[in-house]
Amino acid sequence: MGKSWKETRLRLYNAYFKPTFTTKQNIENRPPGIDREHWRWFLDYRAKPETKEKCKKNAKNRSKQQYTHTGGSKSFARRIEEESEQQGRIVGRGELWIAVHKKKDGSYMNDEARAIGLTLSVIANLPVMFIDFLNFDERIEEIEQQDESSRVLSQNDSIAQVFGKEKPGRVHGVCFGPTPSQLFGPNSHGLGNGVQQEETQRKLLELEAQLEGEKLKRKAMEDETAADKKKMKAMESALIYLFQRQGEELPPDIAAGMSFVG
Repeated sequence: MGKSWKETRLRLYNAYFKPTFTTKQNIENRPPGIDREHWRWFLDYRAKPETKEKCKKNAKNRSKQQYTHTGGSKSFARRIEEESEQQGRIVGRGELWIAVHKKKDGSYMNDEARAIGLTLSVIANLPVMFIDFLNFDERIEEIEQQDESSRVLSQNDSIAQVFGKEKPGRVHGVCFGPTPSQLFGPNSHGLGNGVQQEETQRKLLELEAQLEGEKLKRKAMEDETAADKKKMKAMESALIYLFQRQGEELPPDIAAGMSFVG
């Protein structure tokens, strides 16, 4: 629902805001059914330097995104657990990567998600000039069929063999949160026995739990802030209504204060 509301706001802004209009003209050129003061507040919000900077940063981040996925905000540990229960066997991050980068009809989200996987020199131990041109998903599936242990999260699982060495700061297929040193340890190379694999899985679950806890705390703070803003907006609307009923306009100092709060 949050995504839908965000898209609706963007659509209305692009449809009704005109850069060549004055502020007053843009306020009057509001969408049908939208309160004038609410539209004014929204335009003020979009005009703020911090809002423009945020929009610019988000656009830049989206342009850098190579692989659009369908995993949503669900945690890696939860997705792994659900997929493993559904399949009745261990599902590695390689198989999960394929699942969340495809649409319901089985096609990839975009060409980039398919094309990047063609460079598999790490798998074949060949020079870069000899590139294995198998499809990305086929290569991961082939690795996992040949060696079932490659499904278990490690520095030598199917994703590690396809993408190569992990970069500092993040782990392929795990999104933001755990770093390679946190998940695998500072000196681990290709976990080989069950005890090490279980320890890695345990670390992942602990880190995911910590991350989930931080998300819940942040969500609680955001909800509290949103509730305060809602109360403030209700008070503002009530005050505007009272003045309008008396056929008066808000005093400039009060109107300015409301604009600042919004």
